[in-house]
Amino acid sequence: MKNNHKIISLCAWLLICQIPAVLGSLFVRGGMEWYQTLSHPPFTPPNALFGIAWSVLYVLLGISAFLLVGNRWKERAKLTALLFIQLILNAMWTPVFFGLNHLSGALVVVIVMLVQALWLAACAWKQSKAAVWLMVPYLGWLCFATYLTAAHWALN
Repeated sequence: MKNNHKIISLCAWLLICQIPAVLGSLFVRGGMEWYQTLSHPPFTPPNALFGIAWSVLYVLLGISAFLLVGNRWKERAKLTALLFIQLILNAMWTPVFFGLNHLSGALVVVIVMLVQALWLAACAWKQSKAAVWLMVPYLGWLCFATYLTAAHWALN
């Protein structure tokens, strides 16, 4: 029975961490025409890579969240709150960038997201080093996303 609770908790976190991707996809479709008109910085990946990368990163974040919190949301309220703040920030970036076409606003969101993700990782370290290691690709991609957003803002 205990294993069933773990499986349900893992699946719940995996689903929760996909919410920003689902919400973001609603804005990407409408903003792609605008995005194609922008000057792109060096090292801008092909468009198809973004969806693949974020899908993998959200799965890693979901596993990390499960290791950190599991079904002990109230007992680990600070980590739970930090995880949800990160997901909310993630869900905000795409509508600001692709929906509003607001490059400086998207830059502010991604910088706050990166700083908050680093804070989450620092707070999580004592709870689960494995969970933090699973966040490393996410943190790396956030650094890259910050570069891309800043460069798009500077070029356009």
